[in-house]
Amino acid sequence: MKAIIYTRVSTNRQSDTGHSLESQAAKLILEAQRQGYQVEVLSEIGSGTNTARVKLNEALAELKEGKAQALFCLDLDRLGRSAIDLLRIGEKAKKENWRLVISSLGIDTETAGGKLLYGVLAQVAEMESNLISERVKRQHQARRDRGIIWGVNEGFKGNLNPQVRKLIAKFHAEGYTLREIAKKLTQKGLTPPNGGLWYPNTIRQILLSPQTKLRKVA
Repeated sequence: MKAIIYTRVSTNRQSDTGHSLESQAAKLILEAQRQGYQVEVLSEIGSGTNTARVKLNEALAELKEGKAQALFCLDLDRLGRSAIDLLRIGEKAKKENWRLVISSLGIDTETAGGKLLYGVLAQVAEMESNLISERVKRQHQARRDRGIIWGVNEGFKGNLNPQVRKLIAKFHAEGYTLREIAKKLTQKGLTPPNGGLWYPNTIRQILLSPQTKLRKVA
C-alpha cells in the first residue's frame, strides 16, 4: 500500500520561514508510515488558487490509476483555497476508492467523523458557489444601472485574435467549463492577448465582451 504525501508552499520565501516543504513532509511521512504505508513525496511551490498544479495533478493521476491508495496533506489550504475545488478532490477520492487524509483537521474519508466533516465541506462549497453567483449578478446590475457597457467601458478590451475568440465561444457552446476552456487553450499553445496564462476569469470576460456577442455565461 502506497500513500502520496503532498506538500505545497505559496512562495520560495515561505518555504524558508516556518512552513517549509520539508517540515510538512516530515510530519506526514511519520503518520503514513505509522499506518503501514510506503510513501512518495510530491512537493511544489505555487498558489493554492491555481488548479493547474503539476504535482497535485500527478498525485491525482496516480491515485486514479491505482498506483497509490491514499493522499496525505497537512492542511486544507495546502490542498486548495476554494471549497469547490476541495470538494472536487473529495469526490474523486470517493468515486475512485482512495483515502484522503487532512492531518491537522483529522479529516479521513475512511472514518465516520471524516465523512461528516466532508459533508460540512460540501455544504460550504455549495454556499460559496451561490454567493459567487449572486455577487456577479449584483456587479453586472450595478454596471447596467451606471450605464456601463461591459467590454467597452470596463472588462476585456484586449486585441484578441478573432479565431481564438470564436474557438472560446465554440468550447463554451459545447459545455466546457471556464477552467476547462483555459486548459484546452493552453494545450493548443495559445496565449492571452497580454501574454501569461489563461485563467477562468479571463475566459469569462472574453465571453461577456460585446465582440463575442454572448450575454450569458454558465
